[in-house]
Amino acid sequence: MSWRTRWRVYEYVRNSLWIVPALFVLIAIALGIALPEIDESTDTTIGISFGPDASRSVLGAMAGGMITFTGFVFSILLLAVQFGSSQFSPRMLRRFLRDPTTKVALGMFMATFVYSLVVLRVVGTAANEDFVPDNSIAAALLMLLLSMLMFLRLISRTTQGLRVAAVLSDLGRDARGIVDRVYPEPVGEGEVAGDGAARDGAGGGEPGTPAGAPPRTVEHRGEPGVLQSVDFKGLVAKAAAAGATIELAPRVGDLIASGAPLFRVRDDGGAIEDEWLGGAIAIGDERTMRQDPAFAFRLIADISAKALSPGVNDPTTSIQALDQIELLLREVGSRRLTPGVARDETGTVRFRYPTPSWEDFVGLALDETRQYGNDSVQVTRRLRALLEDLREAVPAPRRAAVDAQLALLDAGADRAFTDTGDRTAAGARDRQGLGAGERAGPG
Repeated sequence: MSWRTRWRVYEYVRNSLWIVPALFVLIAIALGIALPEIDESTDTTIGISFGPDASRSVLGAMAGGMITFTGFVFSILLLAVQFGSSQFSPRMLRRFLRDPTTKVALGMFMATFVYSLVVLRVVGTAANEDFVPDNSIAAALLMLLLSMLMFLRLISRTTQGLRVAAVLSDLGRDARGIVDRVYPEPVGEGEVAGDGAARDGAGGGEPGTPAGAPPRTVEHRGEPGVLQSVDFKGLVAKAAAAGATIELAPRVGDLIASGAPLFRVRDDGGAIEDEWLGGAIAIGDERTMRQDPAFAFRLIADISAKALSPGVNDPTTSIQALDQIELLLREVGSRRLTPGVARDETGTVRFRYPTPSWEDFVGLALDETRQYGNDSVQVTRRLRALLEDLREAVPAPRRAAVDAQLALLDAGADRAFTDTGDRTAAGARDRQGLGAGERAGPG
């Protein structure tokens, strides 16, 4: 099984809404068959005793009620997901569907329904008309109780998960974890501001495009899609075994067309097959955050930009998004972003890949909010506080990008605010947007 196949299986299981409920149903069927057999071979009763008619009524009511209840909950859940994706960003839909609470709750509801039906079949059978699996019915009642508890948990999780603060906080926490994983090294003293470009060199420098024979270009053969993930370890191991160097042409998150350059391979002598290289990448219909920290910025920037649209006009939500953006920019600003290289055990560079620069991250995080919120005093003040604090937090070589954003912010405020008072208010810094402006003194 290739790495790409394993990735696809992993992503399908992670994003699928039916696999966990299906497992619950299979377990319910097994219990519904096994527990009545145990009841038939023992006289011990751990629950309430029922007569045959009462047992049929209880199990029938549970089965009929649970399937109706499941349909009702599923309908409400779809409405909540639709509201969340339209309120925040359509690209948030996958995150909502991945919630394990939703999967477990639906699985518990369906398992209770199926289990009740399976147990109902043995109550008062022709072989023994008086047989009542009391312990099995007690288990059904216990499953009903657990279903009600899961319903309460689902309602709490869904309502809390639709809060702006909760969505942004969860997204920001996940994004910071991805930054830690993708950029584990702190920024070096000699790292320059324009650190997104590929670079080469020897000795103390980092390699970018080595000298020598021209590379062999491997094109994408397959359906077009977005580059979601790359098998870094596998590519390094393959290149080391062949004594070669592999370079990834597109950036993670880029759209790849059929026939577009995918890899550039040097010094492999034809030992690395094109088909194997094609199996070392994962392509899908949309970006994921797993190896793409820039997509986390994209999601939060989307929420901020949507809040500033004329149809929504909610600058406070944009301020909350900027809070998470500031935390992310502080994390990224303190990390070594480039060059995008992976080494073998001897320290030799075997794999190169394009990475976003510090300027890329700053522009992605702030450009749209600055443009759409340039006529909002609240957004302008929060952006100024963010940029001024960020400037002090990042290394000196990276302050130029922050200074450029401050200059654009000033120019936008001058264009948007013709009144002197509004221009003065917009020129202040305020970490809350409004109500917490910093003044030089009491007068």
